[in-house]
Amino acid sequence: MSAFRRFGFALLLPLAAGLLVAAGGEEPIPWPHGDAPSSIELDEAIGAAIELAARERVEEFLEAAEKGEDREHIFALQPNIDLGAYDLERLFAFGDALFAHEFRGEDGFGDRPLPGLSRVHSGVRGGLDTYSCAGCHSVGGPDGAGAPTQNAFLLGDGDRASSANQRNAPHVLGLGFVQALGAEMTFDLGQTRSAALAKAAETGTDVTVSLESKGVSFGSLTAHPDGSLDTSAIVGVDRDLVVKPFGWKGDIARLRRFTEDAARIHFGVQSHVLALQWQVEPDVPRLGAGPNWWDPDNDGVQREIEEGILTATAVYMAMLETPVILPPHDPALRTRWSNGMAVFEEAGCASCHSPELPLMNVRWDEWPDTTGGPPVELNLMRDGEKPRGTSLVRLYSDLKRHDMGEGLADPHDSTGDVPRSVFLTRPLWGLAETAPYLHDGRAATIPEAIDAHGGEAAAARDAFRALDPEDQKDLHVFLLSLTREPKVHVLQ
Repeated sequence: MSAFRRFGFALLLPLAAGLLVAAGGEEPIPWPHGDAPSSIELDEAIGAAIELAARERVEEFLEAAEKGEDREHIFALQPNIDLGAYDLERLFAFGDALFAHEFRGEDGFGDRPLPGLSRVHSGVRGGLDTYSCAGCHSVGGPDGAGAPTQNAFLLGDGDRASSANQRNAPHVLGLGFVQALGAEMTFDLGQTRSAALAKAAETGTDVTVSLESKGVSFGSLTAHPDGSLDTSAIVGVDRDLVVKPFGWKGDIARLRRFTEDAARIHFGVQSHVLALQWQVEPDVPRLGAGPNWWDPDNDGVQREIEEGILTATAVYMAMLETPVILPPHDPALRTRWSNGMAVFEEAGCASCHSPELPLMNVRWDEWPDTTGGPPVELNLMRDGEKPRGTSLVRLYSDLKRHDMGEGLADPHDSTGDVPRSVFLTRPLWGLAETAPYLHDGRAATIPEAIDAHGGEAAAARDAFRALDPEDQKDLHVFLLSLTREPKVHVLQ
């Protein structure tokens, strides 16, 4: 897929030599984490990056000369996808184009006349606060995290930052595995619920069952013989038992909904799927008052994002590279790294940031919303950018919500039922390249982020504070190995 990608990190070191001096002595070590690329691999990577940069430059000229040329790259009809008109590589290219596209009036950006950008959102309607996905997902490389200056101020009054909840953009690497894990956990919890209901109906007595999936406990529920449920003991997930692994609050289950929601909130760009839903039940606060169902925000632009592009972008994000663990090569640092891994477990960090979650099925079906067509089929371990993950996903998360205490709580309630102080356990893979840290970017460093933990994580935080200073440093060294594969990037 590299031919359709913006490559990751700028090539600023002499890779041909491939050597640096070790921190612990004069012995040279390979750059940057192991064996240097061969001259053939390096030539291929540089050639592909230059070719991609040249093509993107030509596309900019074409858009200037022929208005609407750029929009062709973000237009795909779902019926054509249903008929198999596009292979995975083409769908990836559509999604990549959407991620980089700078939305404007002719795309449906905002409402006409176009408002100026605002740092503070206006209620559930959202921004406008940026022009592109890539504009806020760039720290550490393409599809990366957001800088603190790119924070979003959600659910505000359109004016005062103090009226809003702040959010720092996380990276979007490896999300295909995250989505699949969430779906499998949802299935497990649903099966447990169904079995409890069946047993309660059969025996005529209440049946209480523990809710667990992949070693993660979500509390319990009680099924009654009349088919009703007592869900008061469920923890870390909504009462519907759908594990939602996206969003800082863990409130989005699928990548297509993640794309759709982000476009609506940040650009004022509405999917055709949302317009079809508005036709049945107008959602005026989020989408606008119409009056035409095909143009809920009444900006004169209809079908702003086709359903096919939701599918393509979901496929794109599912096929993005997976973060990796790259220990330091220097022997002294490697020793510290090894001890830091042990400290991570001993301090209790792994109780929520579970190092590994097993994925039973590496195949993923991306189903359309409205057409009834077949799904786009993916093999998560084979299809997409390298490096790919494995069936033992080294995510460093339990995909469960936890109460993090009043110190980390949002200043205001959100739109759902998730309390102000409750957040999804943020996956730590890719951590080294995603500063700043925490949901609002308040922590500049990893140790600062750990020290800010509270609530259910207070015991792990206190254990970290009680560590010998050298063990704290070793833990920091280990966490810095949770990173992404270095790649070539041509800067224009």
